[in-house]
Amino acid sequence: MSPAPHTAPAARTAPETPGPDGLPLLLGTSAFGQNERGFPVYDAYWEGGGRAFDTAWLYGYQYGPGCCERTFGAWARSRGVDKEAWVLAKGAHTPECLPDRVEAQLTESLARMDRTDAALYMLHRDNTDVPVGEFVTVLADLVDRGVIGAYGMSNWTLGRVVEAVDYARAHGLPRPAGVSNQFSLIDMVGPIYPGTETSHDPAWRAWLKDTGVRLYPWASQGRGAHALSDPDELRTGPLAESWYSETNAARLRRARLLAERKGISATGIALTWTLSQPFPVTALIGPRLPQEVHDSLTAATHRLTEEERDWLESGEGDLPSP
Repeated sequence: MSPAPHTAPAARTAPETPGPDGLPLLLGTSAFGQNERGFPVYDAYWEGGGRAFDTAWLYGYQYGPGCCERTFGAWARSRGVDKEAWVLAKGAHTPECLPDRVEAQLTESLARMDRTDAALYMLHRDNTDVPVGEFVTVLADLVDRGVIGAYGMSNWTLGRVVEAVDYARAHGLPRPAGVSNQFSLIDMVGPIYPGTETSHDPAWRAWLKDTGVRLYPWASQGRGAHALSDPDELRTGPLAESWYSETNAARLRRARLLAERKGISATGIALTWTLSQPFPVTALIGPRLPQEVHDSLTAATHRLTEEERDWLESGEGDLPSP
């Protein structure tokens, strides 16, 4: 691939994730380190119009380093869609969150997937011992060389992201084009994994709206909480440590009420809430079965009114009229 021209100091933006009517979803690949499990889910997503995938160097590491990237790459090649698939790749996870590990892990990820580039590449974690500028310089160089279309950060604090944007602007470099933190109707009350960050607070939301930087939220549907048979299970079940609060339990109940009115699932309502924000969002989804893919694809065609969106979160007032 020939090097991409340098366009400093203008901001680069990640290519819009492709799909019918701009389908704003990325299918997560972290659960699929085996072809027999991943291929049916990927097929259902592609047949439904999904074209974008979320990958990472670390996915499946405990089962076999690189197994998830290799499974995705094998599927894309076998279906002849490797050139069409839009990929968000991530690397430099703790403890290897270091500037000199960024390109090394990206190179390894691309080899596993049998790809030459990624549409968007993000640091999977932050290392606050490293000056922001060192990360930005490495990532901007990959953009200029055409190895990645754009770059961003996953699980970074707002302060560090703002610093990265300011550094890129001051040095005439491509700016961060996206952020992948946790964001959903129910708020993450405790980290799901060490080093994870949420963008749920008002400061993050205001910044995303003001700047137009796209959010790629993971656990965008509440990591299965909306599929519980009873919202009260959130208090004592395996999701409790990261998700339980009375506020979240009440949101689960309201999502069920609105789901009944809309004729879609409560998990689908959670996805529509995430996609109905006043800032750019492309949601990462994590279905494990083809029928769960279909549920998400259906929900992604819906949007909530501002009144519905705010009622789901705050509970103020009555259930909005249809």
